[in-house]
Amino acid sequence: MQDPYKICPTFETETFIIRLVSEEDSEGLLKCYSDNKAQKFFNSDRCTGDFCIYTIEDMLQCIRAWIYAYSQQEFIRFAIIDKSLSKAIGTVEMFGYVGKYKIKTGILRVDVSSQYESENNLNEIFSVCNENFFDLFKVDIIATKAIPKAVERRKTLLKMDFSEGKVYEGEHYYLRSK
Repeated sequence: MQDPYKICPTFETETFIIRLVSEEDSEGLLKCYSDNKAQKFFNSDRCTGDFCIYTIEDMLQCIRAWIYAYSQQEFIRFAIIDKSLSKAIGTVEMFGYVGKYKIKTGILRVDVSSQYESENNLNEIFSVCNENFFDLFKVDIIATKAIPKAVERRKTLLKMDFSEGKVYEGEHYYLRSK
């Protein structure tokens, strides 16, 4: 599989296109990151901010920081585009690191507007990650956060063979091995 930091792949499901984030996504992403119902599900563990964003200028600044991090091969922040609206409704972030016992773990962050926090939508998004990210990021384990209040997310993850576990990042993580 090619290096995703040289050519970032695009993925397509029935409902979504998942591709590298761009400044053109700012309007849609502002709706996501200013959605107070969605904010409690965002995973900002070990990040410099909480991703609660309320102005287009701040959203653009955040997107530019994500694009810069991509150029530095730190992580990839993908935009999730609702094909019916042609607008971004959230993001997926992924990066890998070598953890304890030399196991390469990928941290997966999935942020979506609250109206998309449903089992069907989450299943489509997490399926793309399960099918592609182990090989793309050369990881043995994918870990993603799902707090107890994230009922739909936790239910979806369990159906996809994730199980609750511990990672360096923090609490309430679900892990799946390759």
